Amino acid sequence: MASHECSSFRTANPPKVWPAAPAEMTVTTLAEIEACPRRWALRAAEYADLWDGRGYPPRVQLATLAGTVVHAVLEKITMEFVRAGCPSVRDAAAIEVMKNLGGYSRVVSDCIDRVLGRLARSPRATNLVDYASRSLRAQISDLRARAQMMLCRVQLPQTTRSETRGHRPIPRHPLTAGVFPEIEFRATQLGWKGKADLFVLSPDACEIIDFKTGARDEKHCFQLQVYALLWSRDIELNPNRRLADRLVLRYGSDDVEVDVPSETAIHDLERQIVARRDAAQQDVSQRPPEARPDRHRCRYCEVRHLCDTYWTSETQRRMAGQDRNRRFTDFEVTITAPHGSSSWDATVELSRDVPAGKLALVRTSVEEQFRAGDRLRILDVALTVDEEHEAEPVVLTIGTLSETYAVP
Repeated sequence: MASHECSSFRTANPPKVWPAAPAEMTVTTLAEIEACPRRWALRAAEYADLWDGRGYPPRVQLATLAGTVVHAVLEKITMEFVRAGCPSVRDAAAIEVMKNLGGYSRVVSDCIDRVLGRLARSPRATNLVDYASRSLRAQISDLRARAQMMLCRVQLPQTTRSETRGHRPIPRHPLTAGVFPEIEFRATQLGWKGKADLFVLSPDACEIIDFKTGARDEKHCFQLQVYALLWSRDIELNPNRRLADRLVLRYGSDDVEVDVPSETAIHDLERQIVARRDAAQQDVSQRPPEARPDRHRCRYCEVRHLCDTYWTSETQRRMAGQDRNRRFTDFEVTITAPHGSSSWDATVELSRDVPAGKLALVRTSVEEQFRAGDRLRILDVALTVDEEHEAEPVVLTIGTLSETYAVP
């Protein structure tokens, strides 16, 4: 899509107003801000001229979508187990629960529909929903197996239907014995909140369980310990300040028991997260917030096309020094002339891989219309370099998952 015809979405326009610092911190938000305040701000800002959703429209990430589907399957089935008072997949009641849900494959398919339905709202995914649907549906057997492997290790206390909350919202008053999926703990006096996948409360047990569909990460342990802190400080749900006595990370192949913080450790953790919250809020209160370019962070940043710090020769040189993978990369180019029915001659303006001024041939497998003078930022473009003939233009092939934005 040419710059003269570009919708506002296909132009790399930064937000008109930077977002305010979050009033309540979460572990995920804290990690985002500490990694790169600019990235958090670009993602969290309002873009009312683009769509009616929150933040910047999300990009299609197939690996992330698959994990989201698995997590949705776990949430749905666990909630039904809780509602039916079924303690595990090995219990006789599980057969009836799964029968009512239509079986595992049906649940996976329904969750794919839910995830794709949310994705379809994003103008960034308009041309990729069908592609994502085909990819996810081809993985139904694998997604089902991943969910079953995690569910087979779920062991809930034997409860009656009246003791569970099921799909009903958890009221903000002291909790009694029960099993609570998707529960949010809030420590308003600390400016923190967090949502745990599963919370089990009985006279003898107080357990917080979180499902993780990706690889192990020490940050997950920190997340669970913060949940334990927030539970102990949630004056509405837990006025007696009861402590958690078991924390579990449930991964695809095994469970990881996380050390439960003592009262002393909770006090230390409380001071730490309040200090980190204050620092993070200060970081994103700058106008604009600081950008912290880094090879890994920038490579997977969904809003790097909006970041003026990323699109500088200094940052691109730094990226080149950190990563020699030249197969898929980012370029800023100026179109000079049409070359063929689906190709254009261009000049490189910025790149970590080739010098500015280098001639380029831009090819596309999707429908695009560019004009001479269009300046473009192309993300995840396939780069081909003729090593034996340095004077030849580099070839930039825009694929299905590449993105092209006009520079305003």
